[in-house]
Amino acid sequence: MFGENATEPIRDVSVLQRFEGEVSDFDFHVGDEVRFGEQVYEVAYAGGNVGMTFRELGHVTFVFDAFNPEHFIETSVYLMPHTFPTLEEGMTINYVSKSQGA
Repeated sequence: MFGENATEPIRDVSVLQRFEGEVSDFDFHVGDEVRFGEQVYEVAYAGGNVGMTFRELGHVTFVFDAFNPEHFIETSVYLMPHTFPTLEEGMTINYVSKSQGA
């Protein structure tokens, strides 16, 4: 996922997202939710710099495999369930912070 300012090569291989509000204080934490339309996913793990790249670039990489603490991608967010969502153009994606009560 990338924000609307993604370069042309990145646009060809990414899902672009447009934000309706500020994301300047959002960060991903275990237990937060990502909702792709009506499909709800829970954050099982979020790498240390994920929030910064999300806020600055609108970029986040989601992994739909089980989080393994011995073999994982630090720059990604691992989601449950471990099935890829059905995506459609114009779909609303909501990032819900359970840790901030939002």
